[in-house]
Amino acid sequence: MRKIAPAGNHPHVPIRLVTTRCITCHQWIVHMHLKLRGNRAMLYRSSWIPKGTSGNTHGYSIQQFVGSLPVDSPKLPADLADVLSVEEVSLLEARVFQPARLAADKAKRFAEQHEADPVWRLDEATRLTLEAASRSQQGAVPNAKVAAVQSALANVRTIVQMQTPPITSVQLPELSKVDPLKELLAAIQAARRAVLDGRYGTAPSEGVRSTYAYKMWADIFEAVGGSGGSSLMNALQTKGFAKTRGK
Repeated sequence: MRKIAPAGNHPHVPIRLVTTRCITCHQWIVHMHLKLRGNRAMLYRSSWIPKGTSGNTHGYSIQQFVGSLPVDSPKLPADLADVLSVEEVSLLEARVFQPARLAADKAKRFAEQHEADPVWRLDEATRLTLEAASRSQQGAVPNAKVAAVQSALANVRTIVQMQTPPITSVQLPELSKVDPLKELLAAIQAARRAVLDGRYGTAPSEGVRSTYAYKMWADIFEAVGGSGGSSLMNALQTKGFAKTRGK
């Protein structure tokens, strides 16, 4: 009787027990199963030795390490071709090779779509342009740089908006010519200059939260971007001009 040596002490994490067609030889029942260790699938044959097979008083199980392969293998490696049975290769095809090929095809399609998509590039350009605009407050940029960006945008082919029939205008009450948002922006910019010019001095090393400047900043922050229902951000979110966090 050919005995199968037990596997060594390999740390592993079981994926799922999968069983081939039972092979009975001198009452030895052999099953193939996979275990995951890192990024490799470890192949084992687990054998159950029934009671009385070789004079043994109790049944017991032994394992034989067969080989390993990457978990993302799309096909059977050459070094395992002569080691596995047809049933075991079919098992790997269903559990490893086919899922790996599907995942690779999906990743390839995503990469091709990402490469051909102009929208994310414009989103990134918008983000960088806004960052440049913010930083230009500390140091102006040459007008030629801005002109180059505008010239590049002129080459972007856009979707032509379909003209809609004119809508009968509804007479609305005349709004004030004063724009509160513009006034707020101007006030914030003026406040920034005042802080930098030293109007409020420099914060003390201790007790900064009790200073006038800190208390005013806390009130301004709550009024503009606070989480309560009375902030400017909440009003903009209500009207759809700003997105709610987490959405």
